[in-house]
Amino acid sequence: MEKRLESTLIALLEAEAEARNIVEKAEKEARELREQTRKEAQRIIEEAKAQEEQEIKKTLNDVKNRAELIRKEILDHAEKEAQHWEELFLRNHNKAVNFVIEHVISNKYS
Repeated sequence: MEKRLESTLIALLEAEAEARNIVEKAEKEARELREQTRKEAQRIIEEAKAQEEQEIKKTLNDVKNRAELIRKEILDHAEKEAQHWEELFLRNHNKAVNFVIEHVISNKYS
């Protein structure tokens, strides 16, 4: 009976050692998985930041180009308006001068 008890005790100790090895292995795998997950999360965050920076640069460039186009359109319109008024001035300058001269002369002799 003593032999039986001894073999049961040995089997129990071996099972405990095997269980301890399984737990240690599981803890090691859990640590490795946590580290791998942390690295993967960091990689995803860095990719997202890089993509965000690219999108911001593209958006800023698009806005800059649009603003430049609007500025050019406004400037072109203002130049056309100025040219229009200059042409009106030149066309009507002689008429205006003659009108003023006639008005002064007619008031002087009236």
